[in-house]
Amino acid sequence: MTHETPLPPNLQQFISEQLAIGHFESEGEVIRTALHLLEERFHSQEACGDWLKQELDKGLESRPSEPITKEFWNQLRARIRAGQALGNDS
Repeated sequence: MTHETPLPPNLQQFISEQLAIGHFESEGEVIRTALHLLEERFHSQEACGDWLKQELDKGLESRPSEPITKEFWNQLRARIRAGQALGNDS
């Protein structure tokens, strides 16, 4: 399947530059590479969306959370300081 679609001047200039510096051997190669990258991007976005949906579902199915209180933060800070005083990074 061949399409003859005129390109805007800035894209035609980009293709010409890529050919001139030897990154590609033909206009078709530039366009195929661009379409391949676009396809990869869409697949990547779909995969990220699927992963995010799974993580949200996990969160919705988990037990209800407890509110974080000032006491929780104070205990956490104390644990961190104790770890730093002992030379631990945890």
